Amino acid sequence: MNLKNIPIIVFTLSLLMTSCGEDPAISLNDNTPIVLSDTDPNNPNPFNGVMDPVTTIPYPEISSNEYIIELDRWDIPNDRQDPVKTTNNLQAAIDWAIGEGYGIIRLPAGNYLIGKEGNDIYYAGITLDSNVAFLLDKEAVIEMTANDKWNYCAIAIRNKSNVVVSGGMILGDRDKHVYTPRESDGSIVHDEGHLICIEGESKLITLENLTLAKANGDGVLLVGSPKGEEQKLTDIVIRRSNFSDNRRQGVSLVGSANVLIEKNEIHHTNGTSPQFGVDLEGAGRTNENIEIRDNYFHNNRGGDIVNTDGKNVLVANNILLQGEDSQYIDGPLVYWKNADMTVENNSITMRTVSVNNWNGIIMYSNDNAKTNPATTYILNNTLNNCGMYMYKGADLVIKENFMDNGHLAFKEMENLTLENNKVVHDNECWAYRFLQVSGTASGNTYNNQAFDIPLSNTPWDGCWIN
Repeated sequence: MNLKNIPIIVFTLSLLMTSCGEDPAISLNDNTPIVLSDTDPNNPNPFNGVMDPVTTIPYPEISSNEYIIELDRWDIPNDRQDPVKTTNNLQAAIDWAIGEGYGIIRLPAGNYLIGKEGNDIYYAGITLDSNVAFLLDKEAVIEMTANDKWNYCAIAIRNKSNVVVSGGMILGDRDKHVYTPRESDGSIVHDEGHLICIEGESKLITLENLTLAKANGDGVLLVGSPKGEEQKLTDIVIRRSNFSDNRRQGVSLVGSANVLIEKNEIHHTNGTSPQFGVDLEGAGRTNENIEIRDNYFHNNRGGDIVNTDGKNVLVANNILLQGEDSQYIDGPLVYWKNADMTVENNSITMRTVSVNNWNGIIMYSNDNAKTNPATTYILNNTLNNCGMYMYKGADLVIKENFMDNGHLAFKEMENLTLENNKVVHDNECWAYRFLQVSGTASGNTYNNQAFDIPLSNTPWDGCWIN
């Protein structure tokens, strides 16, 4: 392990948002079977891949009246044929049921190939209204047909409230997508094809018991109202779902509040940057009060969690595992100086070096003033074959962490608190490294022996090797 040249990286993401529309038709059927990467049968987190049926609807505004969509009545194909007809007729059945006062709408087993022309850059899927639970049979698959658009939403929830989507599988077209160059610049990134889009001022939305796979962009995209507007995307729950083989992100949060992401398996995110399991990136909007807990992340190409700007974020009790057949680009957990969060009780494991070296938790910074929006707490985590590196920042509390073959490294940090951390490593000077660091330290050990770190209000250097 060589920590000599830990780079200072400006980590730039690109989440270009486009507006959504609807209308006419395209039909690019392809009956090639969809193959997903394996989930982990030994998933150590509570979610085990079993999609439990919904027994309790969380929002009392949703009527208990149930309607099972009648495929023959509405002439809805469920054999992976005729996406335009399937989209139009499925939408008509959902809208009719809502109009008749049904709150719970069930989709029978089958493979529903959807998608139709929206506009020059958007391919349209299904939209849901407020006060509805859309429950898919465990053998139901909604699949976006092959298309050449930059943007799509297989299911869209726009400015709605009290909505549940649960059960079954939702698939994107990443294996069949046609990458038509964009007229403005010739780009063929096409990274805005999403499975579930929750947009605008939507609130009280629950997604659970789903398999969300093969998106050309994200499994779930949350896009709130523009910065400065009073209302925003809020009170969203994403739980007990399997995110697999999505091209850009498992979940992207682009302006949201009071979001819970729990007990999911998020894996094999790869294809186009940033390639994280969960990405918090406001893009001019605010992300705040976010909980990411009890999830199992593995085999994600960019990394598992990145927080570029989220405020009051909790990352707790997650497993972040590189995966034997994968390699991180950025690393398991990345955050920026203008974010603040608590990271506690997580297990983080690296097997190969990333562009950020062997860092399981890294804070990106810059040459601006050493200020942070609030103190970040990193507590009681286990890091296997990796460590932590933070630079050009302030207000950081690191306590009760265990690094097995890991390290703690800090450069130009103010108001750092280090307490009761344990580092096991074969090189003392790599285990603890400091350059121009001020703060306090107590109770830390190196290879199970007390290790003195004389931090104070005066910046101190210790074992820094250029």
